[in-house]
Order: sequence, then C-alpha cells, then structure tokens
Amino acid sequence: MLYKLIHKNLKNTIKFKLSNKITLILILLLASILRFYKSDHIPFTHDEFSAIFRTQYNSLSELIKFGVVGDGHPAGIQTFLYYIVKLFGINSLFVKLPFTIFGILSVFFTYLIARSWFNKTVGLISAVFIATLQFPVMYSQIARPYISGLFFSLLMVYYWSHYVFKSTKKIDKNVIGFIIGAILCSYNHYFSLLFAVIAGITGLVFIKRDRMLYYIGSGVLIFIFFIPHFKITFSALNIGGLSWLGKPNAYFFTDYIKYIFHSSVFIGIMIFSLLTLSYFYRNKNEGLNKYRIISLLFFLLPFIVGFLYSLIVKPILQFSLLIFSFPFLIIFLTSYSKEFNSKINLLLVIIISTITSLSLIIEKKHYSLFYQSGFSEILKVSNQIIQKYPLNAVSILSSNKQITNYYLQNDLVGYSKTDNSALISESEKFENNLFTIGWNTLDSINRFKENATIEDYKTFLEDQNSDYLYYGWAHNFNKNILQIIPNYYPYLVQKKNLFHSETYLFSKKKPEENEEIILYSNYNNFEESNKSWSDSKNIIDTTSFKGNHSSFISKDIEFSTTFYTKFNSVFKNNSENILASVEFYSPTLKCNAFLVFSIEKRGETIEWRYVDLNDFIDENKKWQTANLRVQIDKIHFPFNKKIKVFIWNLNKEEFFIDDFSIKVFGGNKNRFKY
Repeated sequence: MLYKLIHKNLKNTIKFKLSNKITLILILLLASILRFYKSDHIPFTHDEFSAIFRTQYNSLSELIKFGVVGDGHPAGIQTFLYYIVKLFGINSLFVKLPFTIFGILSVFFTYLIARSWFNKTVGLISAVFIATLQFPVMYSQIARPYISGLFFSLLMVYYWSHYVFKSTKKIDKNVIGFIIGAILCSYNHYFSLLFAVIAGITGLVFIKRDRMLYYIGSGVLIFIFFIPHFKITFSALNIGGLSWLGKPNAYFFTDYIKYIFHSSVFIGIMIFSLLTLSYFYRNKNEGLNKYRIISLLFFLLPFIVGFLYSLIVKPILQFSLLIFSFPFLIIFLTSYSKEFNSKINLLLVIIISTITSLSLIIEKKHYSLFYQSGFSEILKVSNQIIQKYPLNAVSILSSNKQITNYYLQNDLVGYSKTDNSALISESEKFENNLFTIGWNTLDSINRFKENATIEDYKTFLEDQNSDYLYYGWAHNFNKNILQIIPNYYPYLVQKKNLFHSETYLFSKKKPEENEEIILYSNYNNFEESNKSWSDSKNIIDTTSFKGNHSSFISKDIEFSTTFYTKFNSVFKNNSENILASVEFYSPTLKCNAFLVFSIEKRGETIEWRYVDLNDFIDENKKWQTANLRVQIDKIHFPFNKKIKVFIWNLNKEEFFIDDFSIKVFGGNKNRFKY
C-alpha cells in the first residue's frame, strides 16, 4: 500500500518543466552514487553489530523478549533486521540496502515538501544538501533506525501537510498517508515518534474546523495502532537513558550545527552567500511565513525536548537523534529565496553539490575513514606485525568480544586457524563483552580486567623480552596503558588513526625516523630558571637524575614547581595530546603523590587528569619515570583558558624530582567522529 501511495502520488503531482526535472534526476543520481559507492566494502558499525547479533533468535517472540525489550528502542527496525538477516544472512550489502534506499527517498521527499511549501528553487536546493551532506549520506549507509526514521518523518510530513493545508476532503489519501507515516515513525524510534507527536499537535493549530474531528480521529487511530507496543515502551522508559552518555553542555547546539555542515569554512561561506542571495531575491509572500515557523519548530523542538530530558532525567541526546528533524533547518534557511528559472536552478545545484561533495570526500574523508572498521583493522595490523617480527613482538588488543570473534570466525583478518581459535577461546573467558588480552606466544595469553591499572600493565610488560610492542584498541580504550608503555618501549614506530580506534607499534630501539613529531616541548631540569615554570623549591645538589641539581619535595610542600601557560600557546587543535613526564626518587620506594594536568578558566579548574607516582615504582631502579599522557577533550574558546602541570603532594611524602618535561604531539582527529 505504501508503494502504491508513493508511486501514484509521484505520477500525479510531479509536473516539471523539462530542465527542472533533469536537475532533480541529477540530484537523485548524485545521492545514489554517494551512497552506493563501493557499498559492498562498507563495514558494519558497532551499533549495527549490536543489532545484528540480537537477531540470532529462533522466533519473533524470542526476538522481542531478548533482542528488543531492554534495548531502549522500539521493535520496528529490530524486527525488520531480523527478517533481512533471515533472508540474506549477515551480509553488509543486503542488510544496508533498504536503508540506502530510504536515504535516497529522503532526498526526494525533502524536495516535495520544500517545493510544496515554497517553490521549486527551494525544493532543489534543499534536496541537494540532503543528497550530499555527510550526516544523511553516512546514516544512509548504516542499518539503524535513523535514516529510516528520516524517511518516515518526511513521508508523514508530506501527507500531513497536504491534508492540513491543501486538502478539502474530510477523508482522503493524504490523511491515510499521514496515519501510515506516523505509525511507521512510532515503531521506528522514540525520537521519530516524538517528531510525529510534534507534527500532530502543530496540525491542531492549522486544521480547519470542519475537519478537526477527523484529524483528531486520525490521531486516535495512530494511538490505537501503537497500543500493542506499550509494554516495550514502558520497559524503555524504565531504562530512562544511556548510562555511558554524558549530559549535553552549553555548546551542544553549536557543535551540532558545525557537525551538520562538516565544520567546513567553504560550506559556511556558501551558506552565507545563499542567505545573502535570498535576501536580495527573496519571496515577499507573507502567507508563506507559517511554513517557516513550522520548519523552525520542527527543527528546534526535538532538540529542546531531548536537551531538557538529558539534563533533568538521564542523558539521551546525541546528534543521531536529531536527524529526523534536521532537513527542516535546511528548508528554513533556503525558504526566503524566490523561484529562479531552470537554468539558474541548475547552476545553483551544481555549485552546492560540488562544494559539499568535495567536502564530503576531501575534508571529511568519508570514503576512507567510514569504510574502515577499527575492529578489523586492529586485528589486520596485529597480524602484519606478527608476520614482520616473528617472536619479537608482543601484542595487546582491546576490543569487543562478539565483534572480534565475528571477524576471526569468518577468517576476515588473515590470522591462521590456530591463532583464530586461541584468540576466540581467550576472549570468551571474559564475562562482559569488552576484553583486553596481551601475548607474545599464543600459549601464554594474559587477560586484563576491564579496569586494569597501570600496575597490571606494568607487571605484564616487565616480563616481555621482545623488541616491539603492538597495541590496538577499538571502542575499548584504557588510558592507563599509554602511561606505562614509554617506560618499556619508549619509541613509536608507526601509528594508525581510525574512528574510535587506534593502532600503535612501539620499539625499545630508536628508529631512524620517529613517527611522533613533537609539536611543542618544554623542560625543567632544575639547572637554570625557566619562565614557563613557577619557582622551583628546595633546589639541591646532593642527588640528581641528570646534571647537578634536583628539587626536593618535603612533607610541607604540597605543590611542586608548576608549568603554567595559555592553552592556545601549546595546543593548536583539539586532537592533540600532551605527555608530561617526570623523574622522581623516593628513598622509601613509596611515593603516593600525583602528577596532574589541569585546564583552568578564570582561575577555576574545568578539567583535570592525574596519575599516582606510586604506580611507576620499580624496585630495581633508583630513579623512576612517571608519565601522564592526555588526549584532550573538545575545548571551546581556548583563548580564555590556561593549562597547568604539576605534582600534588597530597599525602605529605618526601621525594626528589628531576627532568620535568612537557611534550605535545599530533593526535587522532578521527578518534571520536568521522
């Protein structure tokens, strides 16, 4: 029925001039190319794997009981995936195909809505943005309830709009389309359900009185169709939100806008130019203002509801939840433009599509970053290292048990069958789905607990005689490991940056060319004064790590000399990381003091990290090395912030420090986003 409605509507309502029709066809063709490009090479994401693994049940009732209830999502898409996997198996091409089609249809329905509300120019410009921006392109390639929800939301709004504003009949195909679209939204995702509720309430303001009863009846019918889902919904409400997700901060909205438009200066300039053009060539029909208000409300209200719920109840707000409403921002921004002739429309589409597509490919590197799975890459690189340095490389892997075993069981990463079996066997011994294992030979694999300490990793590394250490992590990163590795394998030979994943190869021997380029460095060796550091206390010449002097930290000294400078004089972007190192000597072989990194704003600490010096004690050495490596989180307005690095002698220890160093390295720009 849905297919017939769409087909009949398109056949009856699309009446273009030839060139505008060609322009729309070109937009849809471009949307298809960007989404289908090497579609058989697109890996499953973490969330897709989670959903697919929850389809492995013998019946629909088992799926609902074990695969839906407790997940926090409606049953619609999980049930859909259940039957897709039953038909085609765990094949990324076929599992993702329906969602890619939803993405292309979303481009088309964006055009239909924008054209219906304003004009063909607004429709074409809006459609080309949806066709080429990474937000809709990426989610068109992910088999999760986001691009499907976008399509269902647009389908609903298209028919809702025609029924509320254009129809004169009390019951027609438009109200049926609205009901079907809203039901699909409600079973797709709770935020697409929220969007349907917002649209339904908005319609009460505009629907004519003679059709009000029928409109309310349509809402009642939608509600009745959702009643079978109540038990699952109440279960989701008991979950409340996402325990791992932090509350959104004051910059969430601006970060979201930047995310939509690739954080691209070129796209920003283009949008400003379009707004300027719209101002000088604007549509002065004041009757269209109601559609602008609706567009703005449709875009803002889901964000406001999600933001307030995340602050008051439990965090839920992520960029992905706002995809159902984001086309209405595009429609609003382009809505003031008058209708241009077909040649200008084509020219505008060519300019916009060129800039956004190049940004997608070059700036966002979508087809290299998104097309690489960290889960498989850390295994492939590990295997390459093992082959290159047989019996001379120790490996540590941190990842997801189910996903790792999927790649190993299907022989997708190059390990031998013996290696596959050994790794699968060890990973299965972990109670939860996250694991970290280390090994030199596969008959002596070490399993680390989920919250492994520096001491745990140190014990493992002390037993290793290999010249190389490989470390790969995917969606399971324990910062403690990078604090202790430099004490045993001080040189980074190679590194691979992936989305929420990284691979490292460290060496005991200094390579000809160091992989990590130092972007900033500062040393305090206590031999001479340094303007970047506060005055050193208790400088002595009786013992030192190097040179003639060190600083004695007595019981009555709470803070050591402090490195203190402006944030933006050290860091140039938010992907960089800092390594603070200090040599210390404690005659008692005990030093429960802390090496601290902090960020301050107007004298108030807004972020800080630390390590305990005690964790770095090696009884076989006099002088110990403590390291604190910090990958900074996103810092807004860095010009008004300062950083500090110091030792906090909270427990009134007595010890000596020397060679206090600060180094800044380039980081992984893809660590938390594509």
